[in-house]
Amino acid sequence: MAENEKISVDTEDLKNETKDTVNQVKETIKNVDLKKDAEATKGFVKEMFSNPIEAVKRAANGEEGIFKKAIIIMLVYMISTAVYQILYSIRYNGITSILKSIVNIITGTLNPLVGIILLSVVVYLMIKKDDKSLVNVISTMVVAAVPMVLDSILDIIRFVVHSATIVTLFTNPLATMLSAVSIVLTYFGVKELLGVEEEKESIKKFAVAKVIVAVLMFVLTRIGLA
Repeated sequence: MAENEKISVDTEDLKNETKDTVNQVKETIKNVDLKKDAEATKGFVKEMFSNPIEAVKRAANGEEGIFKKAIIIMLVYMISTAVYQILYSIRYNGITSILKSIVNIITGTLNPLVGIILLSVVVYLMIKKDDKSLVNVISTMVVAAVPMVLDSILDIIRFVVHSATIVTLFTNPLATMLSAVSIVLTYFGVKELLGVEEEKESIKKFAVAKVIVAVLMFVLTRIGLA
């Protein structure tokens, strides 16, 4: 790995940043007005359809109130994933199996959050600018994951109407497209956060970050934590 692609880890800085992030999450959740902030988040997501890359850049540049929106988006992501996990367990193992499958349901529900946090930490460690916090990075990665949130809702629809061929013909290509869009948005989010202008350099750094996260997720999966 080239010198400019190495990730230096300042453990004290990361420890302090993690502590600050946890405190900010607690404070933000405490101050959430569910009805008002949910409406604001819905409006933000609607705006993404017209210019998704710009929305990701706004998140990367710390738009006011973006962390509240990110928390609500992440909650929707986890809830939809949990619903899918429960429906899957009921269909293939019976309703009485839910308690037996609780660990799988919990780990499956937490997977999106774990993936986003790991990627955020890796990207944060790559950033050489002091004006980007871990909260800033997490918000950006969550906004970039909005297509995957939509896909998690599609998963439920596909699962419920799995026998309807016409629905599958529509949702399967859409799921592929949403996954591709999310990757592209994540790339532009990472690029904006790193402040790298050169395309070749930003692609390298993005690829390095994704590979590191893939390896970490593989290890967590192997030991049953993801």
